[in-house]
Amino acid sequence: MTSSREITACAASGAALLVALISLLMALLPGAAAVRAAEAPLPPPKPALVSILFEDAEFEIGRTAREQIEKLSAEYARKGGRLEIRAFAGPPHDTSSNARRLALRRALAVRRELIDQGIVAQRIHVKAMGGVADNGPQDRVDISLPGS
Repeated sequence: MTSSREITACAASGAALLVALISLLMALLPGAAAVRAAEAPLPPPKPALVSILFEDAEFEIGRTAREQIEKLSAEYARKGGRLEIRAFAGPPHDTSSNARRLALRRALAVRRELIDQGIVAQRIHVKAMGGVADNGPQDRVDISLPGS
């Protein structure tokens, strides 16, 4: 049978061992935290934005727009990822079906050009916004290339 004196001695040595372990961990923690902070990945950069401008009521891709898309396609080939196309048409807050239809036609024309440049269709996400009140021109298509 174990005496109370033996139990007390065992508990005291266990407590001393626990204190020693905690002290050791506390000594290691600041260095470990610094290593973890140094190894933590940086947040991804903001997406680059390419804006393709259109004339009022137009949806066909012009020469300048085609050149912009070619440059973006070359950048995309280097980095990969997904593309988001956001198309705008009409005055701010115009959410009529005509504005959204025109925006969609623009987005699909840009998408077709991107596909013709070799970008896989499944990597392209299209949004027809209609008329949106932001700081950009009202007749445009914005292409986001995440990670650039």
